[in-house]
Amino acid sequence: MILLQSLWEKYILKDLIKMFLFFLCAFFFLYCLIDYATHAQDFHRKEHFDLIQLLSYYSCQFIKRSNLMLPLALLISSTKVLCSLNSSRELVALQASGLKLKTILRPFLFLGFICSLFNWYSMETLYPVAVNSLEAFDNHRHENRNTNKAPFHVLHLSDHSKLVYQRHDKTANQFCDVYWIRSFNDIWRIKTLNADPKKPVAAFADHLVRNKDGSITKAESYERCLLNQLIWADTHLTRKGMTPIENRKLSELIKEGIGKGLLSKKEKNEVLSYLCYKAVMPSLSLLVVIAIAPFCTSYSRSIPVFYIYSGAVFGIIAFFTLMDSSIILGMHGALPPLIALLVPFGLCSTLFTLKFAKTY
Repeated sequence: MILLQSLWEKYILKDLIKMFLFFLCAFFFLYCLIDYATHAQDFHRKEHFDLIQLLSYYSCQFIKRSNLMLPLALLISSTKVLCSLNSSRELVALQASGLKLKTILRPFLFLGFICSLFNWYSMETLYPVAVNSLEAFDNHRHENRNTNKAPFHVLHLSDHSKLVYQRHDKTANQFCDVYWIRSFNDIWRIKTLNADPKKPVAAFADHLVRNKDGSITKAESYERCLLNQLIWADTHLTRKGMTPIENRKLSELIKEGIGKGLLSKKEKNEVLSYLCYKAVMPSLSLLVVIAIAPFCTSYSRSIPVFYIYSGAVFGIIAFFTLMDSSIILGMHGALPPLIALLVPFGLCSTLFTLKFAKTY
């Protein structure tokens, strides 16, 4: 690899990777410690929850949180290495040998690019699997608790209708106290519904429709009937429903966002909001290097290391808060999703890139 041919590049990259792995492991260890203390009783309540499942659970947690932890670990490690090089006058020595500051930053940009590629790959392949596995664990955790206090559950079906139920009777394999909301004007109220997707038999079902006056009235009632129009494409849909928009692959969001599917305006806003978010946020790992480098390589008698660290941590937290707020604005239609997500990210990227270009 051309990047690793120079001795000084190997030296800086080795030091950077050591710091990066140290902070990444430290952050994730603290997260696991807090999470385990919170969910310890849920782990022990499961009869067959062994060490392999525990490792699998926290591997999924790492994938889910990597969009935050990788840029944060890279930001702190880059600050540490650059400030150390600056304070020990190694930067001056490298420049005196004929190297430009822009060239010296190649190992940092290289690691940032690798982290960005990993997060883009994760959004397409690893992240959807991880979050769905975590949701399956959470559903099992809630089922093991007192079902009398459990909230209602919603299954999003492939025809864009919704199945709302109060609880799932595992013994009889039935949903209890069910509402099948086909549309704003067509609702089924069901006492029990067979959870077999191939034979959705409803017991004590009322078909409610909206009349010309705008009132909901009972059109027909059945003591027992087969709901042929209640279609489940997947036999496991009874457990998880349609994959939530925020958990879908990047390619699926692109297909739904660009295509002309049967999406409501609200669903379209949600799809475009998460599409923009997942498309731009992985590049944050590269952006943090560009943002912090000018502050760490400036020449002064005493480098304000404390203020650089404080500003870096506060800045990345504020940035994530801004982007999360932008998602809410885009999802609820307060602003068009493309403007709500791309404008703040574009402004921050432009600001730091211009400062980087001006400095180097």
